[in-house]
Amino acid sequence: MSDLHKYSCQSLNQDDIDAVVSVLQSEFLTQGPITEEFESHTASYVNAQYACAVNSATSGLHLALLALGIKPGDSIWTTPNTFVATVNAALYCGASVQLVDINLETLNIDIDLLETKLDHAQKSKILPAAIIPVHFGGYPLDMERIDNLKKKYGFQVIEDASHALGSSFNNEATGSCKWSDATVFSFHPVKPVTCGEGGIITCNKLQTFELLKQLRSHGIRRQTTSTTGKLAYEQISMGFNYRLSDIHAALGKSQLKRARDFVHTRAGIRELYEQKLHGFPISFQKLAQNSKSSHHLAVVRFANKSTRDRVQLRLQSEDIGTNQHYIPIYRHSFHKTLGELNDFPNMEAYFKTGLTLPLHAKLTHSEALHVCQIIKEELE
Repeated sequence: MSDLHKYSCQSLNQDDIDAVVSVLQSEFLTQGPITEEFESHTASYVNAQYACAVNSATSGLHLALLALGIKPGDSIWTTPNTFVATVNAALYCGASVQLVDINLETLNIDIDLLETKLDHAQKSKILPAAIIPVHFGGYPLDMERIDNLKKKYGFQVIEDASHALGSSFNNEATGSCKWSDATVFSFHPVKPVTCGEGGIITCNKLQTFELLKQLRSHGIRRQTTSTTGKLAYEQISMGFNYRLSDIHAALGKSQLKRARDFVHTRAGIRELYEQKLHGFPISFQKLAQNSKSSHHLAVVRFANKSTRDRVQLRLQSEDIGTNQHYIPIYRHSFHKTLGELNDFPNMEAYFKTGLTLPLHAKLTHSEALHVCQIIKEELE
């Protein structure tokens, strides 16, 4: 059966199934050795010192903020072009949120605008406590430049890399945390690598890692007592039940073996789209110089809203999956206080003309060519 009706989906094989069954037949379904193995393998894959697995990327963002000391009254800055979880994680901590418009070529946060806003904030003495750059669609930001701003203005950086496992900038893997304090990945089924549900936080400081593990499990500290040799536990802080089960970790660990293949396949389809639609009034998300994308999304922009809507309706009539990533944060009724439409002209322009085309490891080249043909017919 064709999976063309989905804009993205998981790709599972027998090894994945066997890995999950093996855990189901084992002693531990959760809090066992497989989660630690998954963490170790992920840290190695992105060249980070530590990785803490959690039950979602949302949980990961929340814990990363808490572990870095974000508290009520702090200000967190991010992009309007993201899923609501990015903003919600800051609100969970009692922090406020400010948004910075996007660059219309990269569709990521506009670093020039960010720098200007930081300069104004410094003069007003209202600098952010942390910034959450989002690698939208798997296209990494210039994190080295953001790190330079971090050093100048004194904020912390948590990368929302929910889309970006397998991406890199200047040959530095996203998640290595060379230019950030922590990075968060998602393993939702639409992502290139999946656990079913799940997320992971990478970092390079042992103190941060130990705090993350404590926070994800009720704020409990465990230690071996000298008298009995048994584990004792004590809640020493407010924590959460954000653990990832060994069942989910087993799937993630198995999938991670094919992560590079998944990225390669997606890159090929994305390249096919760009080649076959070259010369038509369509623009693709631009990759930053010296960077590699994980190609989580294939996002295109049309000349105007009416053209985008016409193409989307035609694709839907052919049972071809599309989506719009994302509804701007400030357009959600719950977040309407974060800005007016005219505060974010680039985000508005993208929202009205952007469309996500199908892109996943199960998509065939012939199916991608069919998508291109339909788009051409609507534009000719």
